[in-house]
Amino acid sequence: MSFFDRLKSMLQGLNTADATSDHPHANPIQGTETPTDLAVNQTDALLIVHHLDTAGNELQAPDMIAGTVGDEIHLPAVTIAGYHLVHIDGLTRWFTTPQARITLTYERQAGQPIWVYAYDIDQRQLIGRPTMYRGPLGQAYKVVAPTVAGFKLLRSVGDLTGEYTTTAKTVLFFYRNQSWQKTDLSTGYVQISHVTPVYPYPGATTTNYLTKLQPGSTYKTYMRVQLVDNTTWYAIGDDQWIAEANLQLTTGIVGQLHLPAGYRVQNHRQVRQTGDVSFVPGKQVHTYIEPYGRYLTTVTHGETVNLIERLADDNGVVWYRVQDRGYLPGRYLTNLNPPYC
Repeated sequence: MSFFDRLKSMLQGLNTADATSDHPHANPIQGTETPTDLAVNQTDALLIVHHLDTAGNELQAPDMIAGTVGDEIHLPAVTIAGYHLVHIDGLTRWFTTPQARITLTYERQAGQPIWVYAYDIDQRQLIGRPTMYRGPLGQAYKVVAPTVAGFKLLRSVGDLTGEYTTTAKTVLFFYRNQSWQKTDLSTGYVQISHVTPVYPYPGATTTNYLTKLQPGSTYKTYMRVQLVDNTTWYAIGDDQWIAEANLQLTTGIVGQLHLPAGYRVQNHRQVRQTGDVSFVPGKQVHTYIEPYGRYLTTVTHGETVNLIERLADDNGVVWYRVQDRGYLPGRYLTNLNPPYC
């Protein structure tokens, strides 16, 4: 219900109270006068209603309401797009003088927010908390790229300037680790030439991984990064990196897993289940185009996903196909519903 609707209801209630009162002056309203208090002389009256914003600017031409002294005032229902009424000055129930004015003050409504995200373009994850810009409808905005420690800004997507509207907007800023010079997302295989430690990130000098890779072993890689110091590192898993100095590129034929010829026919079935992704809180795990294949996308720890296919190989490794998201090893899924399908 608008302010004017509530005001009309209040005034109607007052009229009813006057009509049912035992005395025309019973229960007088403080600050108002009843018709019997006014001189019934048929004096013409004019009320001017001003519509102002909070800065005192006229929002539209004043309304002029004509009547007779002693008559009840009926304010017009006014709607001003983008504003809402916050204050009334000079309001009376009756025409009390030949000339009077009422001032209605409106406040600009708030526009929808501008959401700003900082995104690591290589690791494909948010860095830092989203920022929200707010302001009145029609007010100009200018989005400034957030400063992210350890990262350099590459580019942005979205309107950096504009006006607040009734529609929310999004601005994405893409960053790269400031020590990274080039990246390559193409996959391949590497063969270890020396005993090689595994590090949590490119350029690291200490590691918590106790196992070292042995000469002659072959691994699939998912990203190659050249640092600003011109060293090159390969990712062989999530947060698992090895230095180029200890390896050589290979076709990977020796290291590829050869599945039985009847793998897909004998050991897979369609399912209709849901499951919860279980990896590391706040982290994402990759899905694959096919079992043991290339990365396709990621799913987030705690996310509930729809499962449409189940596969198992002779080694007991179970894979599930996530609807529209590729294949995910079964060890990353919990709370299957139904448990068996």
